[in-house]
Amino acid sequence: VTFIENHDTGSTQGHWRFRRKEMQGYAYILTHPGTPAVFFDHISRIINSEIAALLSLRNRQKLHCRSEVNIDKSERDVYAAIIDEKVAMKIGPGHYEPPNGSQNWSVAVEGRDYKVWETS
Repeated sequence: VTFIENHDTGSTQGHWRFRRKEMQGYAYILTHPGTPAVFFDHISRIINSEIAALLSLRNRQKLHCRSEVNIDKSERDVYAAIIDEKVAMKIGPGHYEPPNGSQNWSVAVEGRDYKVWETS
């Protein structure tokens, strides 16, 4: 299971390692292979609509634990990848746009220092 925080690291424990960067983490785990788990405190109070949009994208594009990842850019200020050739994502403040080609990319979800595209 991949996760950002849970009841042992966050909530009443106060060990918020992802403070104000939770959505960058969710953009990663909800687009990449694995079995992601969403922390109840996040979905219920903090960033519900953004997480819901990423969950919807994951289901709509049928991303799963064996999805294929191609890292397109990995630099100090940006990480970008294309998953199953139908979802592109970037985290970090650096610039990235998915490559133009036969795929028509449209922005699915974006927020502070992350952006996710999908093919139509």
